[in-house]
Amino acid sequence: MKLNLLLLFALAGAALYILTLRRQLEAAQMRGDMYRDISARLDRRVAELTAK
Repeated sequence: MKLNLLLLFALAGAALYILTLRRQLEAAQMRGDMYRDISARLDRRVAELTAK
């Protein structure tokens, strides 16, 4: 009985954590953070390749 209750709380906690992560991801996508990060990485890579 205690194990089932513990597993239920663990599952509920995991679900809340996933929902929080999804909201953060959606917010980052709306701000364009991911695109800026990718663009900066590509710019650095191009600079490395052209410097050689």
